[in-house]
Amino acid sequence: MNRTIYGILLCVLASLVWSGSALATAGDPTLQLARTTLQITTFYNGTTLEASGTLPADADVLLHVIGAKKDVALKVKGKVAGLLWMNKTDVELENAPAVYMVYTPEKVGKDLLLSQLEGDAKALVKDVAMLGIGYKALVKDIAIKPETADKKFIFGEYVKLMEKARVYGVYNGSVEYGPIKDGKKSFAVTLIIPPKMNAGKYLVEAITIKDGKAVGQASEEITIELSGLPKIIASLSYKHSLLFGIMAVVIAVATGLLIGVLFKGGGGAH
Repeated sequence: MNRTIYGILLCVLASLVWSGSALATAGDPTLQLARTTLQITTFYNGTTLEASGTLPADADVLLHVIGAKKDVALKVKGKVAGLLWMNKTDVELENAPAVYMVYTPEKVGKDLLLSQLEGDAKALVKDVAMLGIGYKALVKDIAIKPETADKKFIFGEYVKLMEKARVYGVYNGSVEYGPIKDGKKSFAVTLIIPPKMNAGKYLVEAITIKDGKAVGQASEEITIELSGLPKIIASLSYKHSLLFGIMAVVIAVATGLLIGVLFKGGGGAH
């Protein structure tokens, strides 16, 4: 009798644990990347990367790509005496990710994208700070010094600078959904890998959203590495700096002599 009751209790406990685990992961998406390692070769000029996965049919998915966090020193320019543009203030952004991109489906983008940065910054931002996604959430994690600096203006100008380099961006409507099957739907998105996205590791995260709340997530890591001539040059510059310096001087002198020979018959300067 005791063994029977004990067995029943074990079955009930196992059922509860399994149910709790199933509920905890019910909203989790799946995420697959076409490649997890990208190589910077001699004529590398950026690339793209296909990402795909599945999620519950009644949810939406947002993806973001995040680089390692670093401290960034900037100089703020302004007019001196109302005449000359000069460097007026040194500012520092602490804990700023080197890369930050957000990819949204059309429906979510229309509902949650808005422009809310003050000053001249007009970048579209994700109003999903409560989810920890988007520029509005990002600015809260970045410390800007000195404390007297206009944080929104400085951050807005920094975002414009990074967007120009294409390492920051909000890509609304870039996530496409597939047909619904067995309570799931697929998604696909083309991630942009710009040439200024340096060698290193980057996190790609898919977050499922339902009723304005994050209900699951999945992540993968991208590794960008140097290959071929760029790898050789980088190795020389770090491990053999003296040899690298000599080679740079020799190449510069040889290039100057070659240009002189090529334009020798041009009659000289006038």
